[in-house]
Amino acid sequence: MARLIGEKPDKYEAEKIMYQFVMEELPDYICASFTPMIKSKSARISCEFDMILFIPHMGVYIFEINSICGFQYIDGEYYYEYPNGRTQACREAKRGTWAREQKYVAKHYLKDKFNISPLIYEINCFPQMRKASLNQETIPPDFDLNHIITGDDLKDGLYFLKRLIECSIYEQERRGIDYYEDLTDKDAHDMLYFWETGPWMAQRPNRPPFAFLSYNRNNAVISNEIQTVLEDRGVYIWRAPKDVPLGEHYLPVEMEAIKDCDAFIILLSTPAQKSEEVRIEFEKALELNKPILPIWVEAVDESEISDYYKEKLTEYQYRVMPVVDSQVIQEIANTVIEIKKENDEKFLKEKGLDTKL
Repeated sequence: MARLIGEKPDKYEAEKIMYQFVMEELPDYICASFTPMIKSKSARISCEFDMILFIPHMGVYIFEINSICGFQYIDGEYYYEYPNGRTQACREAKRGTWAREQKYVAKHYLKDKFNISPLIYEINCFPQMRKASLNQETIPPDFDLNHIITGDDLKDGLYFLKRLIECSIYEQERRGIDYYEDLTDKDAHDMLYFWETGPWMAQRPNRPPFAFLSYNRNNAVISNEIQTVLEDRGVYIWRAPKDVPLGEHYLPVEMEAIKDCDAFIILLSTPAQKSEEVRIEFEKALELNKPILPIWVEAVDESEISDYYKEKLTEYQYRVMPVVDSQVIQEIANTVIEIKKENDEKFLKEKGLDTKL
């Protein structure tokens, strides 16, 4: 069965039919979301969707689900026909309007939250309609037979996926080939578990090892050198003011970065021991039980260590590095990488996920 994002539909019969079919007939690598309200931050617009299917290596399919069972063409007018015999005049609005708007919102939402741009297709879905009632002469001109799924297409999961492929091939031929990213198994996994928030730290656990670098501005030169060589060894370094966006209050941004980091590197020196900012960052790392990696960036004498840091760091092994030392840098990099690996395994285990991801 497919995997459900959010809640199952409980209002309209047609959506209930699709929910039952999707959850019973489609394979578990497919994720489905019913009636989600999606708000795109970058597009600054929101839409409610009837159903979205995220199908790895095929794309994202947006469904407009309707309860009509057929069309009637009477005296030059098109009408919807419902299962209870009721008819309703077709709306004047073009069918393409909802598709353009919803695809636009979905595109920006997936880019905002998951940093991906997969192919997105729109599908008109009439689960209570028989295919025999359809022909291009009797349906409104703003409907497209190539994008219509009926109850006859709900034979089984394989046939249904075949019909979706036919719809997507037609759309690609119609609009030409554009470059989009593949929708991978990992992308579908992230959507299932991080739909509302987006993956922690940009698609964890695929993000690089990440350390927060705390230092005093008097040690800015060596902090910059340390960042450069550590990032050359595959460890991402967060440090202020470089990573504080223009106009942001730096303290909340720093606290969030400390919360997300794998390890906390503190560059200690005489001015650093007197820095209130370094102390605030250090105490936040201690509060969050972050691994602390103390590095003295000046020759150190026990008498020069303040009582505060002597007490707080008594159980921590430190290194002395007044100039960048390749061996010490490699040790730091290896330590952060190993911490990150352990964090990922713990993170995935808590989520009940495959630790090989």
